[in-house]
Amino acid sequence: MGRLGTTTAANHGSEDKKQRSHSNSKQIAPKTAATAKTSLITNLIIHGGNNQICVDSRVIAKEFGRRHDNVLQTLRGLIDRGTLSPLEFKERKYTKLGQEYPCFEISEEGFFIAMPFIGGMKSEEGQVRLVNAFFTQRRLIDRQSKEKAQLAYQVARLSGKDMRGILTDAIQEFVVYAETQGSSNADRYYSCITKLIQKPIDIIAPQATEARELMTAIQLSTLSTIELTAAQALTEGMAANLHYKDIYQAVKQALEAFAVDKAKVLGG
Repeated sequence: MGRLGTTTAANHGSEDKKQRSHSNSKQIAPKTAATAKTSLITNLIIHGGNNQICVDSRVIAKEFGRRHDNVLQTLRGLIDRGTLSPLEFKERKYTKLGQEYPCFEISEEGFFIAMPFIGGMKSEEGQVRLVNAFFTQRRLIDRQSKEKAQLAYQVARLSGKDMRGILTDAIQEFVVYAETQGSSNADRYYSCITKLIQKPIDIIAPQATEARELMTAIQLSTLSTIELTAAQALTEGMAANLHYKDIYQAVKQALEAFAVDKAKVLGG
């Protein structure tokens, strides 16, 4: 009886350990899935001030369940036929076991164009995972860009930083931004935006009928404040990935609204 009791207790102990082990394995499973999702997002490549998101052809091959050389063949066919433009891919090299092999970096737009042609054992699952990863990364970048822009302007206001310098930097970035979207005369925006900045002053100044009001007008619509309004509209538009023509119109509307608001103060 003593031996039987000891054996039974030992068996119960063994069963308890199995149950705890099984329970722990269930708890670990969700963490493993979360890690895999995060890993895919971090495999996306971010380039430049415009935050262009790219994906490596090796990642596509893995997610779609295809051999990498077959994916390269498909991509080269799309490039040769002009389906993928030179702006949508870059050929790279990677090293494996001391030897160099080719791969492609495919832009966000390029991936969406190439996606239906790639195929593979896991094409549907791969498409869903990669599209979700692109969208998640884009939302993260947009939020960070907006937070960065807001912080920059808050610091500028508090420190009294030269607003003209902020506007010049914003226009220079906007010119490059417009060129990447296909504008052939983007450098014209230097003079166009400068003219837009003068218009609020022309609207506000006539509303000041007395010297005291004129001083109030100058204080309410200082050139630096108008420049800040324009720079902020430029930066927020680029952070939101708007078309450059829409951004220009947003700057125009922001300055017009600014002038109307200040003129109403003077006009009673």
